[in-house]
Amino acid sequence: MLVVQRRVGERLVLAGGIEITVVATGRGGTRLAIRAPKDVWVARGEVHEAIARANQAAAATSASILEAEEENEMTNLEPAGARPRTEESR
Repeated sequence: MLVVQRRVGERLVLAGGIEITVVATGRGGTRLAIRAPKDVWVARGEVHEAIARANQAAAATSASILEAEEENEMTNLEPAGARPRTEESR
């Protein structure tokens, strides 16, 4: 991890045309201005982590649903050569 000290008005330049400028500092924190190409996603760390957790939960739920559907399909299989069920045969 790179740790740098910057004063108001000073900037960092990253690969890909990303610029970070210190706009203000104070007791409440530091304000940064970030200039990046439109195709570069920029988010606060806590937002990024929340999205990652939501994606993991969604992937786990999707996997559970797929497993349940596959299991359901396996239990509904009929023996080879069986005739299709009709309302009368049920």
